[in-house]
Amino acid sequence: MRLTRREFLHTAATAAATAAVSPVLASTVSTFASTGASVNAVSIDHLRRLVQTRALASEDPWVLMHVVLALGPETRTNKGPILDAVLATYLEKVQRGGQSWVWFPLNVEAHPNHFLEIMDAIGVPPARKFATAAGQVGTAELLAGAKALMTPTISGPELSWTLSVFTAAMKPDADRFTNAEGQAFTVAALVETAALAAEVGYADTVAAMGGTKAYGRSVLQTYACNGSHVLYGLYDALRHGYEGKDLRTRVRKLTAASYFRLGAEVALIDQALAAPEQQLNADAAKLQFLGHSIENLRYAERHKIYVPSATERQQLATAEAQLARVVHRIATIHNLDVLANDVPRAYRIVLGDACHALHGLTSEGS
Repeated sequence: MRLTRREFLHTAATAAATAAVSPVLASTVSTFASTGASVNAVSIDHLRRLVQTRALASEDPWVLMHVVLALGPETRTNKGPILDAVLATYLEKVQRGGQSWVWFPLNVEAHPNHFLEIMDAIGVPPARKFATAAGQVGTAELLAGAKALMTPTISGPELSWTLSVFTAAMKPDADRFTNAEGQAFTVAALVETAALAAEVGYADTVAAMGGTKAYGRSVLQTYACNGSHVLYGLYDALRHGYEGKDLRTRVRKLTAASYFRLGAEVALIDQALAAPEQQLNADAAKLQFLGHSIENLRYAERHKIYVPSATERQQLATAEAQLARVVHRIATIHNLDVLANDVPRAYRIVLGDACHALHGLTSEGS
């Protein structure tokens, strides 16, 4: 369910007009602080309610897989466990190289190996099997399908989810595999391809951080979720021992640019969507950008990939306070029922982004 920001702004325009601005919104964060509640605690409360009341009620598999990312692998709807339902309903078989392989089509999962990456991220054990039309299937069968169906067309920023899966499954000294048609790959080469795409995407941001140009729209905003996913797979590559071509130093530079971008991107959104009737559009864009960015930066620090400076910690704290304001408006002010009715695809994106934000604020483990 991927939309570029331009597509979202176009399709959500009619729904944005229903948004109202709370007269007490400006004091929201200071009120939280005065009562002893942390900014993140309030964000978590709003996000959890949003996920549990709205995302959990969705029948869209992309939304539901984001729900298990946020709430855990045992999360259920009134129809049963989410993972069981998604695999039973949406997993398909495809023929390649004279054999059958299991996979989720891209019109279901949006990015190659996205659902398997979520299953790995939430710790679904290899022994757990799910009843599907293709038989009993678990992460091992999905991984075999991912390798068999790998093609050179999965490249650049779209490699991120695959990197998370493949670097976890294959060590750097045993990273060669062939797809079902006999084409050879190495995970190290995929990592380098993704790293180069990240560097291309972040080039203008790095230049702006260095003061050689103004921050503005660039190729980065055309990547999935405003460019936020492109780093996550690289963080996982480093976690799993892939250090080739000075990857750690390069990723740290990109991470520094991500901290710089926290304020610059929010300012860009405010500049582009300044009119009161565009408040919902602006908040949806900020939810996506801030939620994913905070998720990424906390992940990098938690796994000792990057140690932020005092200035960067303050930048992150400011971003978390901004996210709290955005989540407050989305949860209590904007008319999400109108958005769901008028622009259902945009509504689903908001729900998925809420799940990412909740995951980023609550994750402590791997």
